[in-house]
Amino acid sequence: MNTMDLNNPNERYYALFVSQHLYFIPQFYPVAKELKKREKKILFMLMAKDLPDQNKIAEDFCDTNGFAYKVFNPDDEAIECTYMINGGNGFPGFKINYQYSVSIVHGIGTKAGYYSETLNSHDIRFIEGQKRVDKIMELFPDTNCNLYNVGFAKLDTAVNLTDEDKENLVKRLNLDPQKKTILYAPTFYPSSIENMDKSFPAHFEGYNVIVKPHFFSLQRKTYKHHLKKFAHWDTYTNVYFAGSKDFDLNPFMAVADIMVSDESSAIFEFAALNKPVVINRNVKYRLSYRLFKSKIRKRLDPNMDQYRQVGTYVYKYAELKDVVVDELKHPERKELERKEICDKIVGRVDGKVSERIADILEEFKLKTSS
Repeated sequence: MNTMDLNNPNERYYALFVSQHLYFIPQFYPVAKELKKREKKILFMLMAKDLPDQNKIAEDFCDTNGFAYKVFNPDDEAIECTYMINGGNGFPGFKINYQYSVSIVHGIGTKAGYYSETLNSHDIRFIEGQKRVDKIMELFPDTNCNLYNVGFAKLDTAVNLTDEDKENLVKRLNLDPQKKTILYAPTFYPSSIENMDKSFPAHFEGYNVIVKPHFFSLQRKTYKHHLKKFAHWDTYTNVYFAGSKDFDLNPFMAVADIMVSDESSAIFEFAALNKPVVINRNVKYRLSYRLFKSKIRKRLDPNMDQYRQVGTYVYKYAELKDVVVDELKHPERKELERKEICDKIVGRVDGKVSERIADILEEFKLKTSS
């Protein structure tokens, strides 16, 4: 990395992306790419909170895409920027000399923390869908935060992949282009992984299977039992296992015909692409969660259940194959529900969310400077 600019105390960046974890980057990537296209000076602040090899993947990604980056060091001087773009639910705990703070959350937001007062402390929040904007205004009628319904920036990457891009990806994954592709994308907790059969890929031998776990399943020792099951599934010839280097879900969503997930907000991302989703409610809770149901309510927003009608439920592993096969035969079955719900909580899915964000940032600076 060329560090000349970083060592210049007078250097000012147009946008500083604060990336707490590797998996924050896919949400920032389309916006950063659009700002770079407009010749704005940007910087990724990599907080390096992950495992060393995962931190290195973030650095390599920035290098490959020509994004300036800095690995966080608490002893460094504060960075000067016009926009501090934050992907977390709280403000960064280090000094940044920014003019305006911006929230672009890393997930669509099934967690209750999406509606926290902290997020509304930003100068700007980019929101997915008018329903979300209305809910925030209802909860915080006196907020001074500027709310913009733009859509979910992360999905720009999936929407803008060409047919040729998709064909090349299937070849790189060593999957059969003549077969339908199932994307299994579980979250880390509460997860369906424990209750999935050890021979899961064999039960779907007539299909390609992409296993894309949540980042924390690969990182935290608590979930080392997940890794054992993944390693076994990875021995099947019809499986592509997406490890840390495959941190962006978008390419896999673009090539998959159906998604199987559980409590992951990825179900809404996939449904927004107008593809069928199977929601596996056969998840395993820790004993403390089974004893104290309030812990589950604190972790997950119960109001999101009404939106999970985008998918078809299964409650037992034995039901999974029949439901997946049937959904693939009738992908249009839940199309109306997908459209209605995603209009509310995802917003426009047109591949131009990052353009709208860049436009608003430019207009906001002009408006507040005049």
